[in-house]
Amino acid sequence: MEREAIARAERRRQALEALEFERSRAEALRERIDALSLELDGRAVDEAAYARLTPEDAAIVREALGDPGPPEPESEEDGAAHLELLEGEIARVQAELTASDARQRAFERFLDALGG
Repeated sequence: MEREAIARAERRRQALEALEFERSRAEALRERIDALSLELDGRAVDEAAYARLTPEDAAIVREALGDPGPPEPESEEDGAAHLELLEGEIARVQAELTASDARQRAFERFLDALGG
């Protein structure tokens, strides 16, 4: 019976490692979505906030955030292609996050099934 307890403990250790890896991966995926969302919508959010500030305050915040100011106009086609690329990347990362969440739940159920 000792071998079964050893095998159970080893499987528990492996499953916990895999679960921790998946949790870390999910956090990285969430951070990626945050960064992509900022790239996609950050300019509009910033400009709306800057409009509520004095020019002096806006300049201070722009400098602190490394914001060079309004972007140079790009062609409509290039802008649309870039937005489409960002939207596609967000969708891809969200799908990965959904799969990661499912994997985490599976590992958690496995650990429950192993028992204490």
